[in-house]
Amino acid sequence: MKHHPCVQGSDLWKSLRLGVPTASEMDRIITAKKWEPTSGSARRAYQVRLLTELILDSPLDSAVTPAMIHGTDFEAKTKATYEMLHGVDIEPCGFCTNDEGTAGASPDGFVGSEGMVECKSPFKPEIHCGYLLNPQTLADEYWIQAQSQLYICDGRKWTDLISYFSGMPMVTIRVTPHAEFQQKLDVALRSFVCELSDLVERAKAEGWIKEKRESSADHTRDWLTQSDVDILLAAKQGDYGQPTNQNRIG
Repeated sequence: MKHHPCVQGSDLWKSLRLGVPTASEMDRIITAKKWEPTSGSARRAYQVRLLTELILDSPLDSAVTPAMIHGTDFEAKTKATYEMLHGVDIEPCGFCTNDEGTAGASPDGFVGSEGMVECKSPFKPEIHCGYLLNPQTLADEYWIQAQSQLYICDGRKWTDLISYFSGMPMVTIRVTPHAEFQQKLDVALRSFVCELSDLVERAKAEGWIKEKRESSADHTRDWLTQSDVDILLAAKQGDYGQPTNQNRIG
């Protein structure tokens, strides 16, 4: 696992996720019932979405719903309640990738050296009440996401799925790695990434994706920027007059 420290939702976090399949979307890569690679329009649509992000060099942000806002607003309270009940500290988590960098996850926090948490704060209290009556439904609903986090964050031994609504007891159910699912997820992910890579290579060949270099804050960089090239070509054509020594140092 590679952990990239950053604030979730920040520009850096968004840039790290560009074109990378993530744990929350793994149900578009592997089926929930038979644990087989997905096929058809949903799979292709996800690949095209990731490719589009790379072409635009920008995330395709989904619409923000009231339920999403509610979950974000109550995440800190959910974490604090979990910490109090279990006597632990939740450490911040940025963006995690597998060693190959072909998949990513953003758990809501790390617990010690072995655990993670994924917080769900339902917008409707009756949803939480349903989890309260049958905690397994919480695990069933987010099982692929939790298993995918464990796959990507290799070395972490469990994820606690948490549901909390103020005025009601907290629901916590622990998910541990499922060896058979993890193996099938690996197969499904590799085939998905292979297909996505073919699309990316085509886009590069067509010139849709431009190679990017990391920018430098000073002038000691060892490559030319487009601005450098424009200035050099303009000077060669005489637009800037004859070279002088006015800017020489020393």
